[in-house]
This record gives sequence, C-alpha cells and structure tokens, in this order.
Amino acid sequence: MKRALAWLFLSFLACGYFVIPVLAKEKTRITDLTLVVDEGSVEVSFSVENGFSRTIERTIQNGVPATFTAFIRLHQTRRLWKDKELAALRFTRRIHYDNIKKVYEVFLEETGPPAVFEDFSEAKETLVRVENVTVIPWKRLNSDANYYVSVRAEMEPARLPFRLGSLLFFVSSGKTKADWLVQKFRIGSFVLPKRGGAPDE
Repeated sequence: MKRALAWLFLSFLACGYFVIPVLAKEKTRITDLTLVVDEGSVEVSFSVENGFSRTIERTIQNGVPATFTAFIRLHQTRRLWKDKELAALRFTRRIHYDNIKKVYEVFLEETGPPAVFEDFSEAKETLVRVENVTVIPWKRLNSDANYYVSVRAEMEPARLPFRLGSLLFFVSSGKTKADWLVQKFRIGSFVLPKRGGAPDE
C-alpha cells in the first residue's frame, strides 16, 4: 500500500501537477477599483493582478478546475459607533480546460453559461475581471453620510480527495489571495459618472 501511494505521489510530480514554489512570487492584489451609479444602483468593477500562481496554471492545464472567489462589502462610516455594514456580496467563478476540445471554459456565476476561449491569457483575464456588480440601491444611501467599499479576492485549484490531500499536505496548493482594497466616497460630493468612471472624493 505504501509503495502504491509513493508511486502515485511521484507520478503527480512528474506530470507537473504540483509545484513547490521556490522563487518569490509577485503579490496578488486588487487593481482598477471603480464605483459607478447606473439605473439607481451603486456598481463596483475591479481586476485582480497576479492571481494565477504557477501551481494553479499547471493544474488548469492538466484539466483540473480552479475557482475564483470575490468578496465585496459596503459600510457606512460612523464616529461614535462601529461602522455599519450595508451590503456584503460573495460570488465564485470557475475556469476549466477541456482536454478534448482544447478550449478553456470560464463559468461566470453572474451570467450563467460559460465563455469559451482557445487562448489561455484571454480566459484568465476574463476570469479575474469583474464588471459592474450591483452592490446596493442608490436610494438606500444618505447624502450627508460617508461610505466605503471594500473588495478582496482569492483563487485556488479544486480540492483533492481526502487520502491524496493528506499524503501531500506539505506541498503548496498554489492558492493566492488579494488583500482588502478600500475605496471611500461621500454621497454629498458624488458626481454621477458615466459607466466606467470613478467617484470624486
């Protein structure tokens, strides 16, 4: 039994399924965070930079799905009390390589059917670019109050079966995380921008 598990472990390493990171990687972070008002709602858009570790890229190429999860929160700032949370969103996307069709499928939870790409770079860019997510109706916000939107994201390959996961506990999963990025805004000085713009502070 031990010999069989050892053979399985070496097989995964040989095919490049797992990679133990040696070199320091660039930091995963949220970029291009913007707020817009459209049809009576506050919407958020952003991208994630350096979200794909080498391990995640190799697992995808081997046909194993990877998930991208984003978290969005909106708070009202208060002086004498704890800041009030007005909205909290969480959504997950998935990328999968079809070894038979030789295409990448990106499943966007917001839009339903997968987007299909032959180019890996285009598939990755689509996965980590979040566009116009509705956070809260505009009418729920007060013109004399201060607010801030916080965004973070993480990416990881699909979970392994329990036995194999226990055997490879010392091998990096390649999971990446982008820390919270905060965008403050004040309704009283908010100039309603066109889609894609950012609020004035």
